[in-house]
Order: sequence, then C-alpha cells, then structure tokens
Amino acid sequence: MNLSSPKNLTDAQPAVGIDLGTTFSVVAYVDASGRPMSIPNRSGELLTPSAIAFEEDRIVVGREAIRGSSLEPETFADCFKLDMGQATFRRKVADQSIPPEVLSAFLLARLKEDAEARIGLFKKVVITVPAFFDEGRRKATQDAGKLAGLEVLDIINEPTAAAVAFGYHKISQNGPSSATDSKPERLLVYDLGGGTFDVTILEIEGKTFRTLATDGDVHLGGRNFDERLFNHLAELFEDQYDLDPRSDTRDAAQLWINAREVKHALTEHGKTTYLLSFGGQRLDVEITREKFEELTADLLSRTEMTTNLVVREAELNWSDIDRVLMVGGSTRMPMVEKMLHRVTNLELDRSQSVDEAVAFGAALYAQMLLHEDSASPVQSDMKLINVNSHSLGVVGLHPKTRRRVNVTLIPKNTPLPATMVKRFQTGKEDQRTVKVAVIEGENPMPEHCISLGQCVVRDLPSGLPKGTRIEVEYQYGSNGRLSISARVPSARSSAHVQIERNHLKKLRDLPSWLNLIAGKEEEAPSDHEEKDLPMVADRVNVRARLDELYVKIGEGLLKTDLVPIEIKKTFQTALKTVHECRQIQQHFDDIELTNQLGGGTGSRRAADLARTKLDLQNGKTKARFTLLILGREAYDYEVVPHELADFVKEIRALRKKVEAGS
Repeated sequence: MNLSSPKNLTDAQPAVGIDLGTTFSVVAYVDASGRPMSIPNRSGELLTPSAIAFEEDRIVVGREAIRGSSLEPETFADCFKLDMGQATFRRKVADQSIPPEVLSAFLLARLKEDAEARIGLFKKVVITVPAFFDEGRRKATQDAGKLAGLEVLDIINEPTAAAVAFGYHKISQNGPSSATDSKPERLLVYDLGGGTFDVTILEIEGKTFRTLATDGDVHLGGRNFDERLFNHLAELFEDQYDLDPRSDTRDAAQLWINAREVKHALTEHGKTTYLLSFGGQRLDVEITREKFEELTADLLSRTEMTTNLVVREAELNWSDIDRVLMVGGSTRMPMVEKMLHRVTNLELDRSQSVDEAVAFGAALYAQMLLHEDSASPVQSDMKLINVNSHSLGVVGLHPKTRRRVNVTLIPKNTPLPATMVKRFQTGKEDQRTVKVAVIEGENPMPEHCISLGQCVVRDLPSGLPKGTRIEVEYQYGSNGRLSISARVPSARSSAHVQIERNHLKKLRDLPSWLNLIAGKEEEAPSDHEEKDLPMVADRVNVRARLDELYVKIGEGLLKTDLVPIEIKKTFQTALKTVHECRQIQQHFDDIELTNQLGGGTGSRRAADLARTKLDLQNGKTKARFTLLILGREAYDYEVVPHELADFVKEIRALRKKVEAGS
C-alpha cells in the first residue's frame, strides 16, 4: 500500500464520497454525466470489507484479511468503527495497542489507492457517519481521513446521504421540473448497517433536504445478530460434547465467519445446515429462520421502538410518513421487512441499493461542495438542513441543591446550523480567564454525558471588576462539529476561545505505525499510557451485564409502592407492558392446557399455539426492554430503592471499568 500523498494534484478532481462502514465500505464518485457510480476495488468488488490484517511490513485489507483471520487472529482487526472517538480505547493487534482512528486510516488509505487506480488522483472527499455519532466520533473520523492523506470536505450523516441519493434518482427519473413541481415528501430512512443503527425522518421539497428528527444506536447492527448465532452454535456444540469452540481464538474467528454465512443463508432460505468441528468432534446443526428470529427478537424490537420514538419526536403520526427507505445490508433480513410492514403499513422503498446509496449521496454532496457554481441541474442548488443528534450543554450548579447539572444550550433535534449565546460572569476582580465544561448528551447529570472538554475564554482585558458579563457563543455546524467564540460587551472587545478536549491525541503518520508493527520502531507512537485499556470482548460482556442489572432494578421498582416523579412516565409504561405480557402468558398457558386435554380441533389448536407463542416472545422482549429503560433512568436519577443498592454498586464498578472505552 502506498501511504504517501499523491503529488501534482490539480483542483480538477472528481467528486468522491466514502461510506466508511462498520463491516463494509464503499467509494463512489460522480461521473462526467453527473451520475453517482461506485468504484470497484482492486479485486473488482464494489464492497470492501472493513477489515485489516498485518503481515510483517505489509497491510492486508478487505476479503483477503478476513480469510486469514482464522489462521492468525492476533494480527486481524475489524469493526473498529464502533470504537471511534473513544479517547483511550485501543485494539490489541499484532502485539501493539492501536487506536481505532489509525485502523480506520489504514482502511481509508487502501480505499483511496484502489479508487485512484480507476478514476485518477484525488484528495478531497466527503465521508459519511451514522446520524447518531457524537462530536468526538465525528472528529475522530476526520482525523482518520487526514492520516490517510485525505482532505475531508465535510461529514454527512448516512441517512441524509441516502435521502440525497433517493432525491437524485427521483429527479433523474422524472426530469428536473419534478424538483420544483413536486409537493414536500416525508421520508423515513431506516438504516441498519453492520454495526450501527439510525432512523431519520427527512422532508424533501424540491432540492431541499430537511431533517426533522433522528435517533439511533451506535452499538446495534448486523454484528449483534451475528453474535447471537455465534453464541448459539457454540452452545449447541458445548451441550453435545462439553467443549466450547469459543475458547480457541482461531476456531472462534472461523465461527464468526460461519455465523455470518448462516445469517446470509437464512435471508434466502427458511433453514440451513452447518457442520461445526472442534476438538476432534463434529456436529451437524440445522438452523431455521424461525429460530434465528427467536434468538434476535429483542434486537429487532429495539429498532422498532427507536423507529416509533423518532416519529413521536418529529411530532408526526405514521399517516404523515410518505415513504420508508431501506438502507444498510442488514435490512435484507426478512424479519426487518415484516416488522416495518406491520408498524408502518407502507410499501417499503428499495429503489436504492442498500449497500451503495449512502456512498452515492456522499459523492453527490461532494459534487455540490466542489462545484457550487456548477450548471448541473441536480447538484448546484441542493440544500441540506440537518439536526443535531445529541444535545449540547454546559455543566452548571442547581440554584437550590448546588449539585452539578447539565444546562442544555442546544436541544437534541434542533435544526443546524444552530447558534446559542450563554452569558457568564467573572467571579473575582481582574479575572483574565473563564473556564466552562462543555458536554454532549440528554442526561440531567453531567457525569452521564460525554465531556467535550473545557471552553476556555482567555486574554480578558485587565482590570475587569468582579461580575463582568461575558457572552459565549456556541455554533453547532451542519456536520455536527462545534465552534465557539466569546466577547466582553462592557469592554467592547472579544476574547480568545478554544476547546481543550479531554484526552486529546496527536497521532503519528501511518508509515510510523507500520514500522512499529513490523518491529522497526521500539516505542509506540502515542501520547498515552496503555495500562488497563479495555478490550473488545470485555466491553461486550460488561454491556450485557449492565443491561441485566438495569432489568433487575426495573423489576424491583415494579414491586415498590412509591414511584419517584422523575421516572413516573417510564414506570407506567413498564407496568402496562409487563401486565400485557402476563396476560399473553396466561392465554398461552390456557391453550397448552386445552391441547393436553384434547379440546378443539388439532389444526386450530396448533395454529393458536404458534400464533400465541410468537406474541408471547414479542411481549417478553418488549417487557424486558421497558424494564431496562426504567432501571437505567432510576439509576441515572439516583432514585433506586435501598433494597436494590447491591445492583447500584455493581453498576458503578462496571461503568468505571469501561469508562475510557464505552
């Protein structure tokens, strides 16, 4: 791989967009006719697996890296997008602790090299991110692009990019006049990718794309569905032979590959067979689509609840949604389509390639940024209006309790760009500096939000009296990035403002990292110590245990008489959901008893039993999720009953364990 930047690069470069995915990445450009096109990699594939492996002094990327993962798993890394923006989190690869930005940069450098072989040199690109990425993850994505020798023109949310591709397709099909003649159309983008989930509602009016609301989960995607199959297959083998194939790193890596293959097979077929081999033993396993859907029902239910939540946050009803656009490879699973049909009562739009639409939209947006004076009928006057996926706030003190609180400046789902002016005052005579802690998130307690660092107002004029007013202006850009300025009205002057970010990293270039991995350098190119950094497997196990503890707290709360007002609404929802689940359970038990006694016709009993069993499964999933939310809110608001204190202690210990990486 050539890690150096190309020379003699002219401004006449193609418009390039990169969908930097968790499991697959796609590069697209706008061709001479104005159409977005995917660029094949060196193997001729449009999708490049987001995986890398290190072999001595060379880097292997994509499918070839995955093939070797079962032979040398210690040199392999994938799904590192999930760790982007985690200040001190690293992957242990080839005996080195490597930041996720560096791993992403190696992938981007290969994508750039392969694309340049097809379309010529380029440097300026638009990179996509999940809409629910916070400011730190967006900054890390830009850092990765810079390390790869790219100039990131802008960051665009993946659902917005998909909507842009849809809008281009619509105009291309119906002619340019459709952009002005058509009525506003509300589009819900359901984006279930390999590692993240987003749902966004946009209003498209001509060539204006206005985001109304967005939500999502940066730890939910196809990888989680794979994990359920991975564990299920391993547990079947363990039950049969008392041997766990997950205990060997090579066999576990191969089992991950096969779990994905089983998932893909179940997308096309109702059942499939897999031969599992470990420790000299072999086991033929038949997996049905029904079983797979049972194993993953709670994951799908999480996407359903988020989708319904976004519609409410946009202050809309389902009747107000005109179209549902499917994006992300994981939407191919039949269960996703069935669920969305049931929830939306709409025909699902598959006019765009679920794999390429995001990259297409990014390339079209790059075309707009590069050629704003272009005569192109599609891109020249395109307008994007996003919303922020997380609230921006500062740490303040409650006037009565004097406890630290999150003072929200720009609420979640505010149209961007947004500006907010917050007034502060000096606390002493001749104060020259003011520091304000800036945070991102909706939780009322700052410790449960994401710290962006300190807003430091420097170089105030000398001689200012105590209580001098300082106005700090926060500007949230359309790409989710933050900038700040300040002024002192009484002195008619401005002050210098900067964000001092927590755990700010300065990463060396990729050749330095490659030399380190190849053993040509002895010291790690890092500004951080690497003690006790959380590993991926630990993070997965801790999150699962945290969810379990939150559910236990939720269950305990339903047995109490006094409900704190802070969680009253969530408590009532959980109580109703659990009650409904118990009613379904009772109905299921009644049908089973009737079967045992031989009442009714056999075919009807079987049909009733199957239908009620599915309802019960969905009811349990929904009940567990509402209990989890109830327990989490009770913990966040510190209203957990004393008898559940042991759960609180364990949660605190677990959260401290992964504070740096979760």
